Amino acid sequence: MARVATLLVADEVYFNLSGKTILQGIYHADLVIPTDESRAPQLIFFFIAETDQSDAFQSLIAEVTLPGSSPVSQPVQLIWPLPQTAKGTRAFYKHPLLIQNPILRPGRIIAKLLHEGGGEILVGAPNILKAAATN
Repeated sequence: MARVATLLVADEVYFNLSGKTILQGIYHADLVIPTDESRAPQLIFFFIAETDQSDAFQSLIAEVTLPGSSPVSQPVQLIWPLPQTAKGTRAFYKHPLLIQNPILRPGRIIAKLLHEGGGEILVGAPNILKAAATN
């Protein structure tokens, strides 16, 4: 199976003592802003990558580019040796990328994971839309 990834965008992330990740304020559609340029307190871009254990990532960087802004990137901490899954065939990597006080402008959010050898996995991300004017 190929390397794949998905993304959740949320307002908050918490980690409890038993290792669970709790996301709050998950956006299930595009982000809607009232004006051409708005600020949010923070956004969490929660990446989940999956690969065969025989093709484990050697390096991994999460990157998000908001419309009209420079890319924000952060290395993903890789755990060695890989934890064994129930069937022992897949490896999962989870990483929250925090962007504090982002400026939100209408357009496409670009999210990707960069890995060894210059490879990248584009991850589906929501768009930012300006709310329609009401009368």
